[in-house]
Amino acid sequence: MKESPQLKEWPTFTGEGEYDHMSFIKTIDMLQEDYAIPDELITARLHSLFEKSAKRWYYGIRQTNGKNTRSWWKQEIITKWANDAWRYKKENSFERSFFEPDKDKPLTWFLK
Repeated sequence: MKESPQLKEWPTFTGEGEYDHMSFIKTIDMLQEDYAIPDELITARLHSLFEKSAKRWYYGIRQTNGKNTRSWWKQEIITKWANDAWRYKKENSFERSFFEPDKDKPLTWFLK
């Protein structure tokens, strides 16, 4: 394992406002791949990566279910925050946006 990034370099997640839980998950997946970080280290850091309402949610779930695997936590995050309101907001945002070839790169526009 390479030396993993300092905690301040990891993403945080609040679960409030304009959140993107999939970006949070994907960023941690990339850190894990790039630095060969074991699942146990990632799950041990979750209490520091969640903030505000997400941290309250984490403490409740952890107290109820105990220590779990990284894949279990990923699924719980998706189950909690990939709700219909989030999907609707993403779909509407995509439908309202339009591609401007002079201003946007296709991949950047598609991923926003």
